[in-house]
Amino acid sequence: MKRLFALLLALATLMCAAVSCADTGTSEETTAGAASVATTEPIPETESPYDENGYLKDRIPETLNYGGETVDIFYWNNAKNVEFTAEDDGDSVNASIYYRNLAVEERLGVTFNWIGEKGDYGQRQEFNNLIAADLSGDCVYDIISAYSTTIAMAATYGYALDLMDHADKLALDMPWWGADLTDMATINGKLYFATGDISTNYLLRMYGTFFNKALIENNNMENPYDLVDSGDWTVDKFIELASTMNGSAATGGDVIYGFVHDAITVEALFYGSDLCFIDKNSDDLPKLSDNWNGDRAQTLIEKVSAYCRTDSVLGDSKKDEDTFTAGSSLFIIYPLDFAMNYLPGSGIDFGIAPIPKYDKEQQNYSTTLNYKYSLYMISAGTDIPEIAAYTLEALASEGYRSVTPNLYEVAMKIRYTTDSTSQRMIDHIRDGVSFEVGRTFTHIFDYETYRSIRKALAGTATEGWSATAATFSVVFEKQLQSLINADAFKNQ
Repeated sequence: MKRLFALLLALATLMCAAVSCADTGTSEETTAGAASVATTEPIPETESPYDENGYLKDRIPETLNYGGETVDIFYWNNAKNVEFTAEDDGDSVNASIYYRNLAVEERLGVTFNWIGEKGDYGQRQEFNNLIAADLSGDCVYDIISAYSTTIAMAATYGYALDLMDHADKLALDMPWWGADLTDMATINGKLYFATGDISTNYLLRMYGTFFNKALIENNNMENPYDLVDSGDWTVDKFIELASTMNGSAATGGDVIYGFVHDAITVEALFYGSDLCFIDKNSDDLPKLSDNWNGDRAQTLIEKVSAYCRTDSVLGDSKKDEDTFTAGSSLFIIYPLDFAMNYLPGSGIDFGIAPIPKYDKEQQNYSTTLNYKYSLYMISAGTDIPEIAAYTLEALASEGYRSVTPNLYEVAMKIRYTTDSTSQRMIDHIRDGVSFEVGRTFTHIFDYETYRSIRKALAGTATEGWSATAATFSVVFEKQLQSLINADAFKNQ
């Protein structure tokens, strides 16, 4: 019946068209040809949401063309990994970034003008001062990207446009954006930054657990891969395996540590245990989490800090990477780019597993990112907000279908990992990425949302976690309210 109705509708439309054509002198041959097409071609099926390579299509109108409009992008040029500009120098990742930029320029009819300055942790205030100077002057910048907390600071200063005002252009529900970040960072319905496949540093700064496969095999230990698959890769199991390596207490032979860290990366065990400082209430507003100072956090910290004070652990930011790459440690927790930046040429047969869970009852493996990842915002001073929004969307969408496949499928999963199971584990890690207000907006909390937990886990805190939590509970609550009530997040 649907086909019959469609056919009758097509014939009715054709008859109207024939009368119109007769009035305008269209030939009978043309009209007859149109009748043939209308009555013989099948009714088109619904268009697939996927492109020819199996990637989801974006929603950017195909008719956009901004006639060569310049888009000025202010970015941090001391990011950990190449992200913004690159050349086709034979490296697959660099080439994919280079061609991503060209593809977006051609698609939107824009020209990128890249303006780079240092914007890492140590330059976060100087970078924001440059944004402020631009906003009070010529307002050159359209898009701005820098180190995570640098951009979070800019948001609270009122330097960014609300991305929710451009939700018709930015498809933040699509897989090329970090959905968990979008949910977490939206306060009072306002969102000032985003990241995802637009950023190589987002993809490469996720924490994972690297292990020395030879030490696992030679000591007849349970394989972390099997433990991950069975759901038994827990903090207890991590400590159990690591404790078999006695470190400096070993007698005879080489000194082998169970775990090396730099007092920063150990924080991943907190987030891997599904703990956080800030989550959301029923009104979707940030609130102090119910678990950051509860029994789960207390138990985790007691276990990890006790282990970190043994000779099995080396906590040294100047020696952790070299110790692992020399084959002198069973485990190291590190961002995924460790596989690209440190391990090639080391000769270490390594594996990568997610951050261990708190216990077997925890449903999923979870992780967070080292702070050296990029956030993107639209400058409050841009005079082309529509173009800037579509540019962000196009860069993220194109990154999803061209840069990420090269980064993960070629660089990480083939060139820099040593077995197919490691490749699958990377997918586990990415699927478990989480964010939280207390960590991203850590400047609001005087940076104690990372300092306190790192010291507690590493066993270097001067007091127990219960006392620390009691000290910070009232302070954190006041600081959180100051964030919610900031001008940038107030409901107008």
